[in-house]
Amino acid sequence: MDINRLKTVILPLSGALILSGVAGALYYFLTKKDDEEGDILKGRATQWTSAEFQVPSDAVGLVIGRQGSNIKLIQERTNTKIYFSDEEVEGYRICTIRGSEDNVTLAQKLVIKAVTDQPIIETEEILVPIASVGRIIGRNGESIKAVTRASGAKVTVEREDDQLQSSCPDDMKRIILKGSKEQIEAAKTQLLMKVAEEEEMRQQIQKSAINMSLRARGRQSTHDSDDSQPPSMSSSLHQESLSATTSDRFIEAYVSAVDSAAHFWLQVVGSRSIQLDKLVIDMTEYYDSAENRELHELEKVKEGDIVAAKFPHDTSWYRGRVCKYEHNDLDPSKSMATIYYVDFGDTEPISMENVCELRLDYLKLNFQAVECYLANIDPESVKGDEAADVFEELTYAAQWKIVMVKVLGYRQVEDKTIPCVQVIDTNGPTDVDVAEELVRRRLAEYHSNAS
Repeated sequence: MDINRLKTVILPLSGALILSGVAGALYYFLTKKDDEEGDILKGRATQWTSAEFQVPSDAVGLVIGRQGSNIKLIQERTNTKIYFSDEEVEGYRICTIRGSEDNVTLAQKLVIKAVTDQPIIETEEILVPIASVGRIIGRNGESIKAVTRASGAKVTVEREDDQLQSSCPDDMKRIILKGSKEQIEAAKTQLLMKVAEEEEMRQQIQKSAINMSLRARGRQSTHDSDDSQPPSMSSSLHQESLSATTSDRFIEAYVSAVDSAAHFWLQVVGSRSIQLDKLVIDMTEYYDSAENRELHELEKVKEGDIVAAKFPHDTSWYRGRVCKYEHNDLDPSKSMATIYYVDFGDTEPISMENVCELRLDYLKLNFQAVECYLANIDPESVKGDEAADVFEELTYAAQWKIVMVKVLGYRQVEDKTIPCVQVIDTNGPTDVDVAEELVRRRLAEYHSNAS
């Protein structure tokens, strides 16, 4: 056999088949010395013939290649014509090859080799904790796409409808992997790494929650004047938002502060919970130093200023926004400022001796407190402290226990656009819709526009 000539047959073909994993085998097959095939493709005038044989239907696409690239190369290099029947019989389609006898034989061997050497496609299912699905999928599906690209396996997260019909545990999610054994193993390794990353992050969040639980707080007092209400954000550049990353649009959150059963503040649970915990620790360590406080001393502030402020109910320092300032001309150190704590949502009056200029590097993290209204509830209908007490109990307010929230709409209050959220407690044996429970206890009424 003329090896150099036959290399012109297989080299371009191997490029087209490289993704199938059969090119190496085909290359060896065609370039091994075989005296009986020495005159194939010599351009001799020989009588044309044809051959028919069965090819598994699921292998036809591999043989044909993208836009017919593989089959075109086989035809061109063997001077044959190759056809596949449209009709499928018991999982097979008929492949017909026309050309000279020797060329038909070679083309048939190429097709059969491409079929037999293709990897065996398997399907495997794994279960992962539901809490890790968001990390596995990633924003706009980028993470799961990256796993597919890197492993070569097809990775599919089971749909909600399918999961309802399966025996999958409620706290788990089924992921279907399809590909060769090696591809599936590669995908499993990457997915389990995502699960481990999520578990590690949640352990860190739990530690952060323990630290935050030391932050003694009470419900927001009823204000006689709007002067001490949290000021509207002139810019949303530093404000955290409620952005869902899962198909059901629910978000894990803490209820960090409560004004009433219909008006409250949330913190989104995630990596920024850990960043906030570290920020508070760093700020407290820095501003506990008298030398640093003197360096950042403020004689006066104005409404809207972002400052570092000590919380009156513990010994930590936090980021705050000035709501109101009362200057004491006789003793400026006794001047008072009302501070809205931008990461928690509570508002407290404190002495100016506990207010300092905020270092600019402490502004890198978005303000974590997200002001919200309870969706479908008429704020005017809630029954005062009694309703607020029940709301705090149902949502674990300031206890840093996770509830599930979903944005159902928005409410415009002056120049602020405030999300209206559904709040679900999933910590017990049955899920509790907080709004429904308040209405059931006759502590609130649905809004007239409630769906």
